[in-house]
Parts: sequence; C-alpha cells; structure tokens
Amino acid sequence: MKITAIGAIPISIPYRVPWRNRHTEEAGRPMTHLETTVLRMRTDEGFEGLGEARGADVVDIVAHKVEPFLQGRDPANISGLVPELESEFGRSTVVAGLDFALHDIKGKALGVPVYELLGGRCRDRVPLVWTLPYLSIEDQVTEATSRVAEGFTHAMKMKVGVPGDLDHIVAVARAVEPVPVRPDSNMGHSFADALQQYGRLLDDGVRFELVEDPCPLDWDDYQALADSLGIALSVHGGWSSFEDLTGLIRKAGPGIRCVNIMPSQWGIFRTAQIVAALECAGIGWTMGTSHDSGIKIAASVHLGAALPNHLYPADLLGPRLHVADIVGGAVRIEGGFGYVPDGPGLGVSLDESVLERYRC
Repeated sequence: MKITAIGAIPISIPYRVPWRNRHTEEAGRPMTHLETTVLRMRTDEGFEGLGEARGADVVDIVAHKVEPFLQGRDPANISGLVPELESEFGRSTVVAGLDFALHDIKGKALGVPVYELLGGRCRDRVPLVWTLPYLSIEDQVTEATSRVAEGFTHAMKMKVGVPGDLDHIVAVARAVEPVPVRPDSNMGHSFADALQQYGRLLDDGVRFELVEDPCPLDWDDYQALADSLGIALSVHGGWSSFEDLTGLIRKAGPGIRCVNIMPSQWGIFRTAQIVAALECAGIGWTMGTSHDSGIKIAASVHLGAALPNHLYPADLLGPRLHVADIVGGAVRIEGGFGYVPDGPGLGVSLDESVLERYRC
C-alpha cells in the first residue's frame, strides 16, 4: 500500500457562543469561528485517512512539501514515518494531523478501530469535563447547572485568570455542589496572587478537583502551591517539549498530579509515548482539545479508551461548541462522557455537505 495524494481543505465554522478566556480578553475580541484545515490522505488501495491541522500556511505546506515527501510511502509504517516527518517539518499540528490520517488508514486497511492499534480498549467511554468560557456570573451559573443536570458531574472546568474571577469561581462552585471545579487561569496569575487567591477560595469552601496552570510554569512554584494549599495541580500551557516533561519527571513533585496533553499538537503516536512515560512516573494525564472538530476529538477518544494510565476527565467538547461538525456527529458526547467509535480507523467519515458549506 502506498500514499498517492494528500488534500488540504481550509474551513471556518462558527461557534454557537463566541469563546472568551484570558487570551481573548487581553486581545479585546472573542473567538468566533473554528478555523482549521481538513487533511485527506489517499492510497493506491482506495483507503482515505482523515486529519486536521491549524495554521494559515497548512495548504501551501501540504501541497508543496508534505505531499511530495510522502508520495509512494507506506502509510502503515507509522513508527518510521512520524519521526521522519518531525525531522523534516518539526513537531507541529501538520505532523499531528498527518499522524491521525496514517492511523486512520492503517485501521481501515486492517479492519480495526484505532484503539486496537494501541493495544485494545481499557475503557468503554472517556470521562469529560464541561468547560465554561469567561461569561457573566449569571450566564456561567446557568450553563454550569444545566450541564451538571445533563450529566457532566466529574468536574466543572472554568476559564479564569482575569480581574474578578474569584467571584465567578465561588458562584459556580456553590451552584454545582458537590461537583468540584477545575479553574484554569492560563498562567494568568503571578505565584503570589495564585497563592493568595486560591487560599481565599479554599477558605470560602470551594472544592477543587485540579487547579490548572495557576501561574507561569516553574516546577518549584507549582510544588510550593500544592504543599501550601493542599491542592492537586495540572500543567498545560507551560510545557511544549520532551525536555520539559523530563524536567517534571525528574523533579518528582507529588503535587503535580496531571499533565494536559493536546493530541492535536502531538499526534497519536507521540501522545501514547508521553502517557506511558507519565505512567512510569506516577503522573496522570488529561487532554485539552476543546475547540477542535470531530476528527481530532475522535483521535483523542481512541487514545483515552486505549491508554491505561490514570485519565482525569478530558476537555473534548469541540463538536458541541460549533454550529456544525464535519464528521456528522459520529463522536457521541453526552452525559459527561465521550464514546469511542467502533468503526475501522478513526471510525468517522466526512459530512461532505458541511465541508462544502464551511470551506474557505
């Protein structure tokens, strides 16, 4: 089997409600559209693999660099191709999207779901958090209580890190008790402010599941917060390399309980390696792919179903946040869980009408 062609189709799909967090507040405008590029990898045996990548230059890179590089190569040789792609193009969403497509093709060629390529399924469903964007207190309370009633009871994740966020956390925490909250300030507080503010929240009776990215990443600061406050921390925005994770594992601070991984940045092959390394170090994991289409969400739930390390509830809500999804609801997200598709490969197929409607 050989790769014959790779297509790249840019799309722009509106959010149901414009997305706000610390970064959008600082920029002065919310996120209004999912802007991404669908990858379609084809083979000489008629299989098509789906991927997804972000960036204004994806179409040009795929057409002029990636497609010539991969034409004639065996898509089943994932452990050989992924390092070659990283060496040639660097770790990127493009390489991650190609990784998704390679796994999709191999699963289809063998007639098995991607989770079988990863060793089989250890979970029937993946626990999820619901994530609240930065809204008014009233709107956050309304959405939080509605989602808890729907079944999102593992934890309520909240985008914070802006002035007045303590009042928002207290109001939501009281409204959804006994469901714990997971505030994510996107490193928006200083260490001193994080220590003071989360201490006040604990005094107010707020129950935390995890606290994500409370301040700029420093392993000693994070451990000091955990020790002082008795809270478990999750790291996300401050790490971007194997070297960063090596530093965490060597530090072996018990307060850092979870690493938030974006499969859309790492791909399936590398994410599985990272999760295994974390398991050896006694550190759990979660996934933050909230704003992506059903292609990336499908890849993520396959990972969550197959990798046995402790999985904290994941932020995989993309198809629920947009007015339409390009894979036509193939990934079921309900009752606080994501359900892994059982079809071959990723188990999803493109809704051509949606793709045509929202292509750029």
